[in-house]
Amino acid sequence: MSNEILLEAGTNEMELLVFRLGSTPFGINVAKVREIIQRPKTIVIPRSPLAVEGSFRLRERVLTLLNLGRYFTMESEKMRAGEGMIIVVEFNSITCGVLVDSVERIYRLHWDQIESPSQFLIRMSIPVTGVVKVADEIVQIADFETIVGTILGVQSATMLDTNSQEQTKEEFADARIILADDSHILRNNLESILRRAGFENLTICNDGQEVWDQIQRRKNEPNGPCDLVLTDIEMPRMDGLHLTRRIKEDTALKNIPVILFSSLITDDNRRKGQAVGADAQVSKPDSRQMIEYIREFLRKRFSRAAELSCATASE
Repeated sequence: MSNEILLEAGTNEMELLVFRLGSTPFGINVAKVREIIQRPKTIVIPRSPLAVEGSFRLRERVLTLLNLGRYFTMESEKMRAGEGMIIVVEFNSITCGVLVDSVERIYRLHWDQIESPSQFLIRMSIPVTGVVKVADEIVQIADFETIVGTILGVQSATMLDTNSQEQTKEEFADARIILADDSHILRNNLESILRRAGFENLTICNDGQEVWDQIQRRKNEPNGPCDLVLTDIEMPRMDGLHLTRRIKEDTALKNIPVILFSSLITDDNRRKGQAVGADAQVSKPDSRQMIEYIREFLRKRFSRAAELSCATASE
């Protein structure tokens, strides 16, 4: 499977690979897929988590193979018999194989076709980030960041050192930050990181459309709708690239700093982020770099505001 990303930046489009566990269809963003291969011979890893099938060789590399059916307690007889397909995924600087029953096809969709998961799924902490109807079936989009992180024991974002908090609390106590991430698990983690760093004035959103609606409601406030936007890229309804483009193309909003914080900051996606005007792009799980960027942009924003205030007062 080609790694080339064909979609133009900021069009709010995505490519969804549909696969199955038994007869149940699931989906994954093609941007996270490196290739699809036949199930290879695997080597058992001693004392490994239940959902780890083993390890396998992919050309020059040895990769961990995760059994997604076992993780979801949906392992089929087909998988137990040694059959199935492998989706090789790559994100957050992690590459591994994911065992599924079958792989079907790729659909090109708009993010506004994808709905957020139900409150039941959210309350139950089911790792699904969205649902979409394709080919007359309801496809659940699996939260691979959470799934892989949970199985392999990899945190989605590292916590900050406590000695970095007080300066932020004093300097940016009133900074208005809008945070958007479609994964309720990662969203809660990010909110905790920001609050621990001293950023208390947070607006938490599920997707880019919710951010845009918040901005439009606050657009005419004296100091503008917010001081900074921190957003994931892949989200239902409106993705982070399209959200960034809309903000930067609006003359009243273009000076609001936008930071993309995503598992998909590859070279190709970095160019896309630059094309739509993102002020910075940080790959999960580098939360320390994220906090540094937030502080940097807020200092610049508040400094410009103070200069304008002084200039106005002196006239």
